[in-house]
Amino acid sequence: MLPAYDCAATVGEVVAGALRHLEHAVVVSDGSRDGTAEVARGAGAEVEALAENRGKGAALARGIELALARQPRALLLLDADAQHDPGDIPTFLAAWDRNAPDLVIGSRLGDRRRIPAARFWTNYIGSRILSWMTGAELLDSQSGYRLLSAELARELRLRSSGYAVESEMLIKAARLGARIEHVPVRTIYNDAGSHFRPVLDTVRISCASIYFKVFDEPR
Repeated sequence: MLPAYDCAATVGEVVAGALRHLEHAVVVSDGSRDGTAEVARGAGAEVEALAENRGKGAALARGIELALARQPRALLLLDADAQHDPGDIPTFLAAWDRNAPDLVIGSRLGDRRRIPAARFWTNYIGSRILSWMTGAELLDSQSGYRLLSAELARELRLRSSGYAVESEMLIKAARLGARIEHVPVRTIYNDAGSHFRPVLDTVRISCASIYFKVFDEPR
């Protein structure tokens, strides 16, 4: 499942790569203005185009809903901006085949030399804070490259509209007692194609994480 915003230049390649390993691909175009939906559809994805930009979290939640309608055993989440290599999908599938964990997170921090300093330190610090908050050892809390069981996906009831969705997912997964594993993935950073603002968005993620940890009670 791929949330996508103005990714016409990359989404076709990512969808095609994902479909080499997966049976189906869902793309939610989050108010894109550049033909993202058309390119994704042409590459073979099921596509829903939102009329306006609602944020990554909203697009992700809608995409998960669409994907779950097909009754899969698990869902794989990746970004459409080519910062997640579909060639790493077999690594996630192997982890699922071994132990069927509830959540598998793709960790990019193994090769620090390939990560811009601001992105590395905000992610590293955020991962340490989320590890403390959840009681789970989290290596790359901002990674959106994830596999989650359909059962867990149905229980999460994600509410974040923006980038805090990844932290919300971790906090709720830990609260539900989910079994979390990590797999190494290729480290790809292309800030020209990314809408993430390291400092501002990390502050927003941190504030949202405190809210979901302290105030957001399970429903």
